[in-house]
Amino acid sequence: MGLSEDAGASIARAAACTPLHSCEPMEASESVDLLLAFLRERDVPCPACGYNLRNLTRPQCPECRKELVLAVGLKKPRFGWFLVTITPGLFSGIAAVLLLMPIIIVPLLGGGPAPWRVVAVDAFGWLSGFAVLVLLNYRFVFLRQPQAAQRTCAVVAWGIHLIVLLGLIALSLL
Repeated sequence: MGLSEDAGASIARAAACTPLHSCEPMEASESVDLLLAFLRERDVPCPACGYNLRNLTRPQCPECRKELVLAVGLKKPRFGWFLVTITPGLFSGIAAVLLLMPIIIVPLLGGGPAPWRVVAVDAFGWLSGFAVLVLLNYRFVFLRQPQAAQRTCAVVAWGIHLIVLLGLIALSLL
């Protein structure tokens, strides 16, 4: 059984609407009708519990009661360059949290203030961690970029961290 021309146009419009692409919002009733039409003749498992949703009459799983929505997703999302980009900042942010403990505890125990180099390393780690949080917030903007631009971001992130690391090693030798 085929879909009407109007339903086909609605599906095409829905297919263009993903978190990575903006589009005009679809009316809720239209979206529900398309979802139910899709499930009418197909064996599709509930994404939450696995229950077969064939012949569903409302946009809710009868087994787990989770609400269902019409959505389009990638079969195999590509997060590789995103993960490569955030890795050094994530590591630096975690290290900054751990390094903050001796920076605070040693002066409290009478050991004097922390050396400026240690404070500088910690500050860089906090900035790196903050940059990761910003990038996580804008991950869909990042993922919309071409692979070459994503790769460039990863190389820049790693380059900055390597330059800072080499600079700190050089300063420690002075």
